[in-house]
Amino acid sequence: MYDVLPETLARAQRGICPTCGAPMRLAEAGREARCDFCGGNSQLRFTLRALEPEAAKLEKAVIKGATRWLSKQATYQDCTCPGCGATFQADAGHSIQTCKYCGAQSKLETRLVPITTDDVAEPQERTQADVENQNRDRIDYPWSVAGEQLVWRLLHEPDLAVRVNLATHYNAWSYINHTAAHFLPWTLRVIQRDEDAVAFIACDVIGKLLCEGDPTLWPGVIQAVRGVAFDVKLKPCVLHELALGKGVCVKTLIDAAEYAAAHGSPGLAWQALWGVQTLIGRNFPEHPVIAQIVLYRLFYLTGPVLGWALDALRNSYLRGRYPTEFLLRAIDELGAERPSLVPHLLECLYIGQPETADEFRARLGWIRDAVSWGGKAAAFEMLYAPPGDDSALYKEAIELVDECLDDPDAGPSVETALMRLITAQDERTDPAIDALIERRGESLSERVKREYIRRNPATRLLDTSQKYYWQSEPKRALDPGLEALIAQWKQGIRDGVDDHRARMDEARKFRDSVKADVELFLREGPATLPLNAKAQEELRRKQGQEEQRQQRQAAAQARQQRQEADVGSQQAEMQRLQTEYQQQMEALSQKLMNNMHDQKLVMQVSAEMQKLATDLQQKMQKLFGNE
Repeated sequence: MYDVLPETLARAQRGICPTCGAPMRLAEAGREARCDFCGGNSQLRFTLRALEPEAAKLEKAVIKGATRWLSKQATYQDCTCPGCGATFQADAGHSIQTCKYCGAQSKLETRLVPITTDDVAEPQERTQADVENQNRDRIDYPWSVAGEQLVWRLLHEPDLAVRVNLATHYNAWSYINHTAAHFLPWTLRVIQRDEDAVAFIACDVIGKLLCEGDPTLWPGVIQAVRGVAFDVKLKPCVLHELALGKGVCVKTLIDAAEYAAAHGSPGLAWQALWGVQTLIGRNFPEHPVIAQIVLYRLFYLTGPVLGWALDALRNSYLRGRYPTEFLLRAIDELGAERPSLVPHLLECLYIGQPETADEFRARLGWIRDAVSWGGKAAAFEMLYAPPGDDSALYKEAIELVDECLDDPDAGPSVETALMRLITAQDERTDPAIDALIERRGESLSERVKREYIRRNPATRLLDTSQKYYWQSEPKRALDPGLEALIAQWKQGIRDGVDDHRARMDEARKFRDSVKADVELFLREGPATLPLNAKAQEELRRKQGQEEQRQQRQAAAQARQQRQEADVGSQQAEMQRLQTEYQQQMEALSQKLMNNMHDQKLVMQVSAEMQKLATDLQQKMQKLFGNE
């Protein structure tokens, strides 16, 4: 919201970054643009808004396919009429469009919309095994496992004291990284719904991400915060942490303040404005860009937030911190769209004497190119006198003065320029000034006539008999309503500071009362994230080695079993042979004992016994492989 480009910027191919609000150079039609200040990407789009109030009040017809946002892809765009709702082709080369169906006129507004990624998936529970795998480069996961687990625990932990102690992990810079930025939308959910004791501590991640020193983190953080900033129930601590960032955060804080004030939450608006004040005080080198961001918020701000912006531009560090031509273009556009703001901004103008004739001609060009009375008034405020009393340049300047001096709105600034042209010459006035005095005579203001007579005491162009007393330069009348708004926000910020500090003190007391060490991971394993290709290949290699080892072991065991079986068989056979030998020997011995009287039989039995011993020896040798 609040991202419409003022017409002067669109014509000059300059835009306002939708992420940080800084002015940026636009790319060609239909091309994305990148902000040099915050690094955020955006895309140029068009929409129509009603030109006349009556057209905006008409009931819009429901037309299938009607769309509000239109991508800039060609010279002609399909736009939706804000009067009747019909779709017609609009010429992007013209700011005013006429609906061919109802005749209502509308203004073609150019917008830069941020290019964001898809919604961030909810964090998942992780385990110690995942951490070990990540530490050993075994997984290709873009986010820190510990960082994701922290967000998951904050989302699902039922115990308040445990959540408080989990949130304190963000005090450690090791958790401040792209993972924290990626899952920040989910952390913000915790902050939004939880107690202050958790919210104030968890919010530390926002400030640390913005102060970490990595500009690539900023756009994501800002877009995440913008996802919750337009909520009247927003925790103010989110805005205070955003205020710890660079100037890229100014736009979001101002927009949040505007939304809160417009939707009945002034207290939140004070907190946001206090945040902007803090940010301005912390980023002196960025004041020129911050001043431009605040300046172009004036096109959309209302109420006390508008009062703050005007006061900041006129009286704070931002005064005079923007390029002169930039301020001039803004005042020119405001003169047409918000003329009540112009007198306040004329107080912000400051520029010295032109050093060259070309510089003076450029200032004359500002006057001629101005579209509104505000732009002309601002340009006349910066006119001064031409260098070297160049009569030709005086003539050009006086012609413009004469043309615009009667303008009811720009007239005071035109008269200021005329006074400078007169007082720049001590002893005489340029012929062009004399000619102007001759044409206008006594219709000029007293102060102009006084200064002219002082330099031309013998002039016959004015009544020199009248006494003209010195008068101070008339002050511009500032809108009393805007002055009241300025006073309102000043008091509001004081109230916001008191409220924030009281809530922060309560949160700290509770944190200190429940302080304890808590485990981040609830499970050792199993791992929830797949291994990468390298780790899988290494795992397969180790599994193959293990299989080979097991095969070798099994083979060795089989050999051992076979050997043990062979030994058992040998022992059994040996036992059998020995038993058989003993039985046979016992039989022969008995036979021998029974026939001792038969010498021949004794010899025969003895031979058989000898043969049995020889056979047993041979069989044993054969059994043990000794043959």
